[in-house]
Amino acid sequence: MFEKNRSLVNSIEGLSGEEREYLYSALNIHGHACGGMPMGFVAGLEAMKALGMNRERNMDTIALVHSGHGHAAGCFVDGVQFSTGCTFGKGIMKKEPKGKWQFILVQKKTGKAVKVRIRNEVLDSAFSSPFITHYRSKGVIPTDVPEEVAAPAFKRLFSMKPEEVVEIEGPFMFDLKKTKPCFNRVTCSICGSTVAENYIQLEDGKPVCLDCRH
Repeated sequence: MFEKNRSLVNSIEGLSGEEREYLYSALNIHGHACGGMPMGFVAGLEAMKALGMNRERNMDTIALVHSGHGHAAGCFVDGVQFSTGCTFGKGIMKKEPKGKWQFILVQKKTGKAVKVRIRNEVLDSAFSSPFITHYRSKGVIPTDVPEEVAAPAFKRLFSMKPEEVVEIEGPFMFDLKKTKPCFNRVTCSICGSTVAENYIQLEDGKPVCLDCRH
């Protein structure tokens, strides 16, 4: 799988060495070649360019993704995570379920933000492609889609101009509620689990986790 993925990513022209490595990692983690994950990857690259920033390595940028659940947008979100570095694990990616292929990228310290969405024409083309119409919509799992169908779907956006793929609104100021990371831990008095202090509640003066609260 890794050799096949490396070959597919290396066949794409116009990427910097760093972008190529992140795309390769994204493909490995995502698990299959498709047209959706590259949408998010390209959209993330363009969002960062619009904000004049590099890929997030700490926790100073957050992506608010407007995809939902139960529709073909999860792949898009994986692409946004890998190109921007805004991940769910670091708490700098949040879902606001609206069923859309778009997101807002916000710089926490300045409040500067952009909204990026995939153009309707790109979505129309993707959803009328053989990958969707002949396979995915008929219940074929992504890894069973023939390579000769999946690979072109994966590569297609990288041959297009960025402005043909996305629409960008901003930069503009975004009012983001600021929070501080919690480094304190507390032991639940009922189950004994170690819990981040900001998730503990007190019952009869004793620390209780959310699972054990009455």
